[in-house]
Amino acid sequence: MDRFTKKITIGNESKSFEFQRMENVNGVKFFITSQDEKKKPISFSLKLGIDNKWKLMPGSLRWLYEIESQLSDAIVDTRLN
Repeated sequence: MDRFTKKITIGNESKSFEFQRMENVNGVKFFITSQDEKKKPISFSLKLGIDNKWKLMPGSLRWLYEIESQLSDAIVDTRLN
């Protein structure tokens, strides 16, 4: 699936993340959009790491690193279906 949406719980809040698969000469990555706590649009990307887990690209917001494994799991779970 090239595009999907996943809800992830962060603290007491459930946020919706929209995933878009992209491929270019540098490989495959997922471009993800959502909203921050002030409902401001945010975007970031994950790329497959050497450990076969999807990793945030440098420059991502700090709070995203707390849910990096959940974002990675969302991609893996969706790719298996």
